[in-house]
Amino acid sequence: MFAHIRQWQASGASQKAFCQANQIRYHVFHYWYSLFKKTDEKTSPAPASFVRLDVPNVPADLSAELSLPAGTRITFYQPVSSDYLRSLL
Repeated sequence: MFAHIRQWQASGASQKAFCQANQIRYHVFHYWYSLFKKTDEKTSPAPASFVRLDVPNVPADLSAELSLPAGTRITFYQPVSSDYLRSLL
């Protein structure tokens, strides 16, 4: 959706004209634009990508929690091994 916002900005067209030309509902586009303005997405030069994560070997009886930059958390309430975490990522 942010790619559409960037295309619109580069086009110089009005939002309504851009939406009509690209078969996007105007109210949907407006919602995307409101999200775009609230995020740092518009200032980041490249889309998000994967980064290497080194998971230390931990005892298999420990639970784990993975916290992502956007505030999303993945919590394991039962023991997981570091090999299992690596396989998820």
